[in-house]
Amino acid sequence: MTINYQNLLHEKVYLSGIESLDSFQYKLIFELRTGYQIPLILTFSPLFPTELPIIHIDKDVHSIPDIPHVMRSGLICFLDEEGVIWSDIPEKTIDFVFERVENVLISNPPQEEYHREFSYYFGTLENAEFVLSLYPPADEPEEISVFTIGKKAFAFLNGDMGSKKLLGRLFSTNIHSRSLEKAYYIPLDKTFEGAVPQLDRFWSNKEISNIIRTHINDEKLSDIQKFSMNKSKHYYLIRIPLLNGEQTVIGLKYEKINQSLSKRVIPLIDEGITDDFKVTPYFVFRNDDSTLLQRGGGVKKSLNVLLIGCGSIGSDLLFILARSGIKQFTLVDNDELKIENSYRHFLGMNKSIGRNTKVELLKEEFEKRYPNVKIQISAKEAIRTINTGKVDLNEFDLILVAIGNPNIERKINRLISKSSTPAIFTWVEAYGLGGHALVLNNGDQGCYECLIDNELRMYSSFAGESDVPFTKNMNGCAGSFTPYGSIDSMETALLASRLVMRFLEGDVEGNPLVSWKGSSEIFRSEGFHTSQRYNKSIDSLKQDNYEYINPTCDVCADNTDVVYYP
Repeated sequence: MTINYQNLLHEKVYLSGIESLDSFQYKLIFELRTGYQIPLILTFSPLFPTELPIIHIDKDVHSIPDIPHVMRSGLICFLDEEGVIWSDIPEKTIDFVFERVENVLISNPPQEEYHREFSYYFGTLENAEFVLSLYPPADEPEEISVFTIGKKAFAFLNGDMGSKKLLGRLFSTNIHSRSLEKAYYIPLDKTFEGAVPQLDRFWSNKEISNIIRTHINDEKLSDIQKFSMNKSKHYYLIRIPLLNGEQTVIGLKYEKINQSLSKRVIPLIDEGITDDFKVTPYFVFRNDDSTLLQRGGGVKKSLNVLLIGCGSIGSDLLFILARSGIKQFTLVDNDELKIENSYRHFLGMNKSIGRNTKVELLKEEFEKRYPNVKIQISAKEAIRTINTGKVDLNEFDLILVAIGNPNIERKINRLISKSSTPAIFTWVEAYGLGGHALVLNNGDQGCYECLIDNELRMYSSFAGESDVPFTKNMNGCAGSFTPYGSIDSMETALLASRLVMRFLEGDVEGNPLVSWKGSSEIFRSEGFHTSQRYNKSIDSLKQDNYEYINPTCDVCADNTDVVYYP
């Protein structure tokens, strides 16, 4: 669709003085409902109306008003597009845009609105530099470190070995002490109520000094003085409470220009310091745990998780949970990653060349992707590892079992039931019929053994009885495998992950079984039939199920405070 922008704008009665600057940019006069007329410059996107135009106040003929969401360049930030749907009809889209522009221009919001956009405004400062911060802001001032190369600062951090190791992984280099300079972290005590800097207007040295002096107590001022004495260069990380209740973090660097100035002068807090120091503001990209988890959502408490089985489901499960904020895992699996399984495994084909175990490869990959994740490994058979005491089940907050071999899982179930640690078992069925996750050791009766009846059939199974195994083989017995796809293992890992998150939030009662159900078309075409349980609705299968619990189970029936869910 070709749009005639000139005609489109001329049709709007609230627009006048339309002048084309080029094929996509126009000068015009916008009349607000108050009768006030303001000159604007509108720049269309070639993808309009899918993408909205950019609108500036024409600062050559009109002063820039001091209101939120209007930048000093004249840019009007009229819409946060996240989650907003507008019409794909150009005429309606223009009305939508100018209605939003008008709301910005005639609003009379409090100073709080500026503070709500503090980070955005601060990021537009012409002389701002950008740094990472791995330092989790505390409530008390303290000496920290800043990683520098030459004269450029890259990251604020704690000076401990853990922080240096984490930073080294992020930058793929060894962090040496000579690359670290001292910095000082200052949390302001009082809420800042002043103006927000933007573009070419940063706070003056005097304004910064006044902000610091009036927003912290005398003890903190004294601490700043002690840290800053006899330095020609000063780095600071400052936490500022804002009017909207949030707290922002900015960085500052002071470099002495007047070398004859006494080293006893502290530019951050000494009044009257003007041209003796160059001040560089730092826009801080926070990469500490609290910020990352706030953006990504996830586990905020420290947990130690044991994962037994690191195949297709286990590797996907690890990937999901690491992204959910769990940072400490112990992996147990003695299998090597074979190329024939590479399409189902998280690590893929390139990692399957060689004779490395899955746990070794996962540790390497995950610590590279998530440098703050700590992974211990045991490339030994799981039951033997537990029986010999090399892994103590009682040392963990949660155990995950994703082996997919019911005979081994029955034994591990017995071992876990003797421990005090809750666990979640998860497994997938052949041909993508479905997958399951089961909680045990969560206070009440119910365990993996309860699933298995006297005929050695599993309650959870979607596959009906068959004298023919559900496996396939391509190269004789050595090439035998259970047929299912990567989507099936990912779906099962997701099911188990959601159960893990519910469990950690205290939203799981007892030891439920949950399942997902896939298509049975391929399964049936191979001559197999499904079980009665497969006929249940998808929604009912995803609900917590306690019907499997065997009140006479020889593993969990002796649990104290037993509650049986009929």
